[in-house]
Amino acid sequence: MTLRCLYVDFNSFFASVEQEDRAELRGKPVGVVPVQSMTTCCIAASVEAKQYGIGTGTLVSEAMEKFPDIALVEARPARYVEVHHQLMDAIQDCIPHGQAASIDEVPCWLIGRERQRDHAVEIARRIKRRIADEFEWIRCSIGIAPNRFLAKTASDMHKRDGLTVLEAGDLPHALHALELRDLCGIGPSMERRLRAAGIDTVAQLCAASRERLRLAWGSVEGERFWMQLRGHDLP
Repeated sequence: MTLRCLYVDFNSFFASVEQEDRAELRGKPVGVVPVQSMTTCCIAASVEAKQYGIGTGTLVSEAMEKFPDIALVEARPARYVEVHHQLMDAIQDCIPHGQAASIDEVPCWLIGRERQRDHAVEIARRIKRRIADEFEWIRCSIGIAPNRFLAKTASDMHKRDGLTVLEAGDLPHALHALELRDLCGIGPSMERRLRAAGIDTVAQLCAASRERLRLAWGSVEGERFWMQLRGHDLP
């Protein structure tokens, strides 16, 4: 099965922008919040904050318990969009990219010889060099796989500067060490449904039949998930 997608994920994006713009925040735990309030949560966290277990979705009160001196910075969406476009231009010089999945994630589609592992890896390294040269303050992790779902999964497997390739021969065992919630599309509610269906691990999820996953999801989405785990490229 050929490699079709190269997925770029910029790590701690909002917090990295804030640390670049404000020298006093560099090297310190930083949480980006929508408003300055004890009742809200962090929408992003710096690499340093993540070392204390503070991440996206962590309540401000909980973040302050974990690290009382955390710097809480109010989000600046316009600034993040500005940097986003600069990063997209840099990627575009290395490979045409698709529509950004979010402000800090972008899938790039491989064609022709680019689908060969060596060529795909070289494109990824070229992107990393370009980002490192032009934006010294931010790093990206890149996943390469037969479909967008697996490429995104691969990009999350080795943060914050990783490069992970998932080929057909790597599946499904390369996924077995992940938690259910590590897979895109499985949130708290879906995790509960899977556990109720007797699926507690990614290994069990990968081994389940498409019919079983359809029942667990309660819709055709279960079958789509089964196919995506196996590298099928679905519209």
